[in-house]
Amino acid sequence: MSEGMHIFETVTRELWVMHNEGYLRDLGQVSGNYYWAAREIEQLQKELAVALSKEDFEKLTQLQDYFINQETIAGEIFYNQGFADGMSLIMQSAMWEAVRR
Repeated sequence: MSEGMHIFETVTRELWVMHNEGYLRDLGQVSGNYYWAAREIEQLQKELAVALSKEDFEKLTQLQDYFINQETIAGEIFYNQGFADGMSLIMQSAMWEAVRR
């Protein structure tokens, strides 16, 4: 077996292990945690709307919007870099045997 195919098969096997049934159950737990965090945020927003002046509450809401936007952009960067790294690994694995000759 060529070294390139060995690397590719190793990566494929690790990806499969990472997405097995146990890991998917963990994703269910993460989804539940996300749901409850969203409910807690809504409750805090209601409490702050009552406790703060309208102007202060609007500033806090704007801060939250900016933070969400920043985190969304960071997630996109992370995802795109991971995709680029994955494609680079695939290309390097496919070309490994040709380079070694």
